[in-house]
Amino acid sequence: MKVSIALVVLSLIPMLGGTARLLGFTGVTAIDGQERFAADPVPAVLHIVTATSFATLGALQFAPRLRRRRWHRVAGRVLAPLGIIASLSGIYMVATWPPKLHDSAALNALRVTAASAMVVFIVVSVVAARRRDFDAHARWMTRAYALGAAAGTSALTLGPAVLLNVLQTEAGVLVLNGAGWLINVAVAEWALRRP
Repeated sequence: MKVSIALVVLSLIPMLGGTARLLGFTGVTAIDGQERFAADPVPAVLHIVTATSFATLGALQFAPRLRRRRWHRVAGRVLAPLGIIASLSGIYMVATWPPKLHDSAALNALRVTAASAMVVFIVVSVVAARRRDFDAHARWMTRAYALGAAAGTSALTLGPAVLLNVLQTEAGVLVLNGAGWLINVAVAEWALRRP
């Protein structure tokens, strides 16, 4: 249960950012770069709602008590489509929205690669579950979750740089964003290989 709690706490960071973006649509808050979201709000809202739900509810899938109950299966049937919609809406935004400050072609390629891999991992995981290969299902869904939850980790890698106003270049933002995915993938693979 400790792992699930830690993952929920990690997912709170992008959840708060997403909530601020959604409030920005209504005019309650003012967010830098809100024009991009306001010009094409449907994919942004889809992405925020589905990615937040996937990261938060997905964290509970790692709780051993819940995994042994029917809740795990029911939640999984909801979470798999949420993860796919979050990934595809993210790809859509990268492909169609104008880049923001310090976005680069390399960073956008990394975003598309991570989102595409997440879709593939979810599909492979669902196929494994349908074949009743629950070990493979758990491995692939853990990898998908690691990619989906990287927004929280990226906030931790980017946050200090933003606060200290350092590494605010295309290369710096690429490295710090990439570190979020790399850390999550490394931790997931370590956890999968633990005895």
